[in-house]
Amino acid sequence: MVGHLDFAGANRNLARILLSEHKNRDALPLLLRSLTAEPDNAWALTNAANSEFLAQDFNSAILYAHKAHSVPHEGFASVHIVAARALEANHQPLDALVEYRLYLEEAPFGPDALRAQAAVARLSNSTPQ
Repeated sequence: MVGHLDFAGANRNLARILLSEHKNRDALPLLLRSLTAEPDNAWALTNAANSEFLAQDFNSAILYAHKAHSVPHEGFASVHIVAARALEANHQPLDALVEYRLYLEEAPFGPDALRAQAAVARLSNSTPQ
């Protein structure tokens, strides 16, 4: 008998294929189904956050990103970039600044480090502290 946790993995695997084909809208329902069985899966949370961001559902992107940060998420520091960009889109620059700084704490030499550093400088100069 196959348990529902096995379906979470299957949903993530299919979502992974769709994401690799840049079919984020199609992948999102699969990610969400996988999260019903495994709500603390950092990979699914990070990709759900990014998919919601790309669909311009910034509030959902922020929620999934914050959930990802609340669980062990080594290797998924990029979720802070997603959160920061969604927060900026929601006109919350101080909260975005926090997320960019979290990214730099978790991945100081990561692929988005230059983007995060530039955003920290830009937001630090344009928002009251």
